[in-house]
Amino acid sequence: MVSLSQITSPCSCFTKYILAVLQRTRHLLEVLRQEEFLYGISFSCRNEQNGCNAFLLHDQMRVHEQSCHHEPCFCPVPRCGFAGKTYELESHLATLHRWDVVKFRYGESFEVPVHKPAVFCCEDFGELFHIVSSREGYGTALSMICIRPDNACQEEFTYELKMLAGGRHRLQMQSTVWNTSLRYGIGEGTDVFLLVPDKLPGNESGSVVEVCINKAPAGAASQ
Repeated sequence: MVSLSQITSPCSCFTKYILAVLQRTRHLLEVLRQEEFLYGISFSCRNEQNGCNAFLLHDQMRVHEQSCHHEPCFCPVPRCGFAGKTYELESHLATLHRWDVVKFRYGESFEVPVHKPAVFCCEDFGELFHIVSSREGYGTALSMICIRPDNACQEEFTYELKMLAGGRHRLQMQSTVWNTSLRYGIGEGTDVFLLVPDKLPGNESGSVVEVCINKAPAGAASQ
């Protein structure tokens, strides 16, 4: 025998539905009040540790950080943690990590060792480039990055790598440079690379690569 307390009436179901709606509405209003509160608070710039003294409202800070001159670049050496401006990173790599600093000009070729850490600094504009090398099968994969702040103006760079491969043959590739601040490390790079075999004929002793970097004309990167 079924008791009356076990019977759910339509009125009872409707009441539960209304209570659920009211509970969700109350939660939504609380979230909106919290957001309104946050939008009325001033925040420090995320680059405060790098010298920025800006202290602005939420919306204003988001606009400011898109052009903050204190936006850093990060050290490519694993677990280093250094962050600073481009010229500071160049000095850091040379003095602390003993990396070679190679000066170059766009459109002019230069040679660098494959297995020796180095950073390439443009003499005219100061941009920093680096060849990322990693193991890939029975060889070394080489690709190029430009280390620049996340909010830097949009620019496009291309590069060409060449290596002797015995006699008249050579390995060669052309690609677009990957722009990165290295905020999330060096492991997020491009899948396009030059693969140099471990036993490359004609280059057993030095493993030297010829590099040429070019800068796209102003406005070309946004087309």
